[in-house]
Amino acid sequence: TPPSPPPGYLSGLLPADVTPAADAVPAHGWPASVHVIGKDILRFHAIYWPGMLLSAGLPVPQRVYGHGFLTKDGLKMGKSLGNTLDPQALVATYGADAVRLYFMKEIIFGQDGDFSEARFRDLVNAALANNLGNGLNRTLNLLAKFNDLTIPLDSASLPADLPLRQLAAERLPLAAAAYGSLCFHEAAEAVLSLASLSNLYLQETEPWAKLKKGTDEEKAAAAAVLVAVLEAVRVVAVGLAPLTPSLSRRIYAQLGFTDAQFEALTWADVAWGGLRAGHRLAEPSPVFVRLEAPVDAEAEAAALAAAAQASGKKGKGKAAGNSEAAEAKKQKKEKQRQEQKQQQEQKQEQEQKQEQSVTA
Repeated sequence: TPPSPPPGYLSGLLPADVTPAADAVPAHGWPASVHVIGKDILRFHAIYWPGMLLSAGLPVPQRVYGHGFLTKDGLKMGKSLGNTLDPQALVATYGADAVRLYFMKEIIFGQDGDFSEARFRDLVNAALANNLGNGLNRTLNLLAKFNDLTIPLDSASLPADLPLRQLAAERLPLAAAAYGSLCFHEAAEAVLSLASLSNLYLQETEPWAKLKKGTDEEKAAAAAVLVAVLEAVRVVAVGLAPLTPSLSRRIYAQLGFTDAQFEALTWADVAWGGLRAGHRLAEPSPVFVRLEAPVDAEAEAAALAAAAQASGKKGKGKAAGNSEAAEAKKQKKEKQRQEQKQQQEQKQEQEQKQEQSVTA
């Protein structure tokens, strides 16, 4: 029996029990709708590879898209610099949704980009933890307090000129077009603008105050605010599903939908009106935990000790000075990080106390 040919672009598509052959490929995913390549190998994939396909009687890809290069902290990555970025380690530390959102939203697909771990955490936290996750959790807690986690009215019955409903009708079609043209950053920004407005809408209307001390009419209006925010978050979950599927699934679970209902979603489900009166939601639980810098005290201590030892060969005084400067820089950076974290926690704590003082 002759040995099997090594896997290639086309044979790699085939299941193990299918003999590699040109006529077997079309039934297993070829031609590609988009053939994504590095921009430095454009000639091979836009000239030679299509020629091979045509000679084999196979169709060429519908599109060839060259992606850009990635730098880290403004520097070209390389083994000699020791600044390579391990995608598996990054995903293991922060989760696939966070990594995927950053690279799709903050780096224009097709262009060069830069990765900074601190900036990555800040941007993802702002988008997913502060706006989307915090807004959803606060709204669910209010609904749990005042309406037993039950939707009081159809979201479709909310006014057509409601700002959240208008923005959803405006931005989600733009997101669909952006996805189709591989402008993922535009798609993410369009969808997340609805999450930002929903959080702002919740802050400005302060429904917790009306639900506690308002008239019946004011309570009804406040309940409508909660439904509007939750429906907006539902639309955001559908719109972000191509980029953050696990997060979108958790949001849908919080909104009282099953896995089967989530799996059955299509883009048509971004239409306003998915939450209906009487629908029961899940017990509030955070859908996205803030990203924090991983702490490896042993590695940092070892690195400082190694640096001090290496510098000691050139002079103990200089080594001590360098070590002290490095330690001071490290402490300053850690202090800034702790202050930022404390400010954010205080802000969220104040918001929660404000709501609790009214709802108590």
